[in-house]
Amino acid sequence: MKKGIDFQSRMRRSIRVVVGATLAAMSCWGQASTYQPAGIDLGATTFNDAFGSTEPGWTSIQLLQYKHNTRFYTNTGAQSSVFKDAQLNAFVWMPQMVYTSPIRVLGGALGFTAMLPVTSLNAHSTEFNPYAPTLTARSGFGDITFGPFLQMAPVISEGRPVFVQRFEFDVIAPTGAYDPNKLVNPSSGFWSLNPYWSVTVLPTPKTEVSVRMHYLYNLKNTNPGINNPFEVPGMVNFQAGQAVWANFAASYKVLPHLNVGLNGFWFRQITDDRVNGASQAAARTTNLSLGPGAEWTIDRNNFVFANLYFPVVERNTYSGTHVNLRWIHAF
Repeated sequence: MKKGIDFQSRMRRSIRVVVGATLAAMSCWGQASTYQPAGIDLGATTFNDAFGSTEPGWTSIQLLQYKHNTRFYTNTGAQSSVFKDAQLNAFVWMPQMVYTSPIRVLGGALGFTAMLPVTSLNAHSTEFNPYAPTLTARSGFGDITFGPFLQMAPVISEGRPVFVQRFEFDVIAPTGAYDPNKLVNPSSGFWSLNPYWSVTVLPTPKTEVSVRMHYLYNLKNTNPGINNPFEVPGMVNFQAGQAVWANFAASYKVLPHLNVGLNGFWFRQITDDRVNGASQAAARTTNLSLGPGAEWTIDRNNFVFANLYFPVVERNTYSGTHVNLRWIHAF
């Protein structure tokens, strides 16, 4: 009897380790892996990204995102066999408010932004082994993201903008719905620090190239539950590894108010996850996705973006179609 119990324990532990290495962006918009925070911007920002108002006032940004995932990948890039007939679908509405103040710092306008995702999550799989997990999910509010930014004025050459940049330091607070007994949550369950630098270069009057470069530092989750796969005896906290990523895009103005081009994002976890302070060198997430996109300038105060992403390189993450629709309105 003891041998049977030992076998079951080893089997569950093996399954959980594989799950931890292959589950993905389950929480809401843009999450890169099971253990990275839910509120990160993977591909939500694209063309002419560094432009922003330097005049005092308010701006509303509304993002609708749909993600349909049917594959999960291991550390080697092979498709995981942990789940059978697995699907992970996420529909997210992300309202964001931006305030640009009259305060000037180093020639730029100081401002503040905050955003709060509202998620509808659906995850399911077919049980094919008594020790294999079943995808479970809950919906609700995600984690609030907030922080100050410094919007620089465009550099003008020969009567047109040729370069513009913005600096921002965001904080992701674990305010959203979180159930440690679910594999899929709107909240990550921990705080994160997420500074970024956005740059747009316009080499010709009809072309632009934009890059937003992020760094991510995650604090500890003190209630990891089944979201931690390592089953360490006496486990009291879990800390996701640090990461860097970039959103990048290039577009061409085909009509006076219409830009079309290519967009993508690349995410890379650069340090190991940690359990009770000890490094767990099981896996690190890599995610490269590319696709087409468009920007429609309705008028000087309204801009609409549409972006489609397809997976190219996936390690320890999900794979599937990723669609964004974003509207920027300046009051």
